[in-house]
Amino acid sequence: MVPGRMPLAREWKWAMKLRVLVFAEEVGLRELLSAFLKQLGHEVQLYWGPSVCPLYQKPRDEHCLCPAESPCADVIVIDGDMPDSALDFLRFLHRRGCQTMDANRALMSANHSTTLAGPVAELGCYLISKPFRLDEIKVWLDACAERLAAHRSPG
Repeated sequence: MVPGRMPLAREWKWAMKLRVLVFAEEVGLRELLSAFLKQLGHEVQLYWGPSVCPLYQKPRDEHCLCPAESPCADVIVIDGDMPDSALDFLRFLHRRGCQTMDANRALMSANHSTTLAGPVAELGCYLISKPFRLDEIKVWLDACAERLAAHRSPG
């Protein structure tokens, strides 16, 4: 890899194509993450905010209807700089039974305080600190793929 440029997909060893949902208000961040994730061979869906999540459209008492073995996403990345609280969105997904593994949900934030790190960890999610490095996100994605492979393998 050459420092200062986005790595080419062939420079990463990747075993599993992930379905990734990215929730970010900032267009530049959405485009950066989309280009990087697609270059790694992943399927990416971009959203400007949490209100477009299908769970928001359901009645308050209804839980996620995705089958556990086939959730709508393998990985969810939420930008902490959205107008609605990203932490509230993580709590909402947890409360409503989102089938994406908790550890495969991440919140990106420049706020490195324990006021955010503690609650994110309590939900079993991952905190990506801004500014971030793409190779650090790649390491987390590899761990997500490993968890999914272990979860999906028989026995």
